[in-house]
Amino acid sequence: MKRRSPGNEEGWLLSYADLITNLLIFFAMMLGAAEISRTRMQEIARELSGEEQPESLASIQEQIEKRIEEEGLQDEIRTDLTDDGLKLSLNSGLVFDSGSAEIRPEQQGVLDRMLETLVPYAQAYEFAVEGHTDSTPFGNGAPGTRTNWDLSSDRANAVRSRLQAVGVDHERIRIEGYADTVALPESELAGLSDEERLARHRRVVVRVY
Repeated sequence: MKRRSPGNEEGWLLSYADLITNLLIFFAMMLGAAEISRTRMQEIARELSGEEQPESLASIQEQIEKRIEEEGLQDEIRTDLTDDGLKLSLNSGLVFDSGSAEIRPEQQGVLDRMLETLVPYAQAYEFAVEGHTDSTPFGNGAPGTRTNWDLSSDRANAVRSRLQAVGVDHERIRIEGYADTVALPESELAGLSDEERLARHRRVVVRVY
């Protein structure tokens, strides 16, 4: 009778160990991917395929930039592609009167045309509308009076209303009011006067993520 090789009975352990190792690697990759922003994932996809996807945030940014140029609004509206998503920043002075959360009637059409650019992607992305103010106190601070928190939230809600009106489902939109708590980086304010710096902080940001 042929005798078994001494190591054959434990050969399955090697296959089992390989399986466990591969599973650990797989879950480590999944965890790593979960921590990568959508913007970065799209950049990786572009690098691998050699072309930009038509529904990527970079493609949406290109379309919005074209519309901004057509409307001549380069000084009032800007876009930034960040790890948090694509940000469309609206100068509050363009859309609102000082201290008001009512959209200027003459600017509503321009705003709607800008927001309509996002509608084709309304099922692929979520939207956050952020309201920001400068550090100048709004109201007298007495209980029950309006503050910068109220103003930033109300302005965000006003733009949210227009975003919904042009065709983005309300369930895909949220509003965020930050008052003056999220300052712009100094690199974006260099060379500006004090008034220009304050004006730059007064903004409503539509973030696509």
